[in-house]
Amino acid sequence: MSMLAEPKRKLKWSVDPRNSAWSKDESKFGQKMLERMGWSKGKGLGRAQQGSTDHIKVKVKNNHQGFGTTASSEDKWIAHQDDFNELLAQLNNHHGQNNSAEEPKGFSLEEKSKTGKKRVHYMKFTKGKDLSSRSKTDLNCIFGKRGGSSKDPEKAGRKSRRGSNGPQLESPALAEINHSAA
Repeated sequence: MSMLAEPKRKLKWSVDPRNSAWSKDESKFGQKMLERMGWSKGKGLGRAQQGSTDHIKVKVKNNHQGFGTTASSEDKWIAHQDDFNELLAQLNNHHGQNNSAEEPKGFSLEEKSKTGKKRVHYMKFTKGKDLSSRSKTDLNCIFGKRGGSSKDPEKAGRKSRRGSNGPQLESPALAEINHSAA
């Protein structure tokens, strides 16, 4: 047995997977009752016969986002985080803890690994974990920050709903992937 999350089951198709035999059957109790009340095929239900004339169809949901999510729901979470970060920055500035001074130089994990006596870290590991060599746009993508901060999350949500499938994060790698897919 493999290490999958669920055991494999053979999928069996029925003789009539679309249930067309049922939909074409004229002898159903509900259909007979509606026809006695004046309904005929092709008419909708309701006072002005404005109801749907087709039966209910199943819509395939092939993403893992949950019911009711929209393209801008991720952007709303990021907007809340941006607002909170902006509030913290304002508090720091108000109380005299400005970060505009010189930032301390961080150490490179890759360089530390090379200079150490015991070579504990492997090259791929150190390059993957060392974020000091990454650009600002790459860090924004990793930490979920928007490229251009917007004050109004509703406007940002409307922009993302118009022309894209999701929130737009500015990254050269993502732009290249999106460009090649289009």
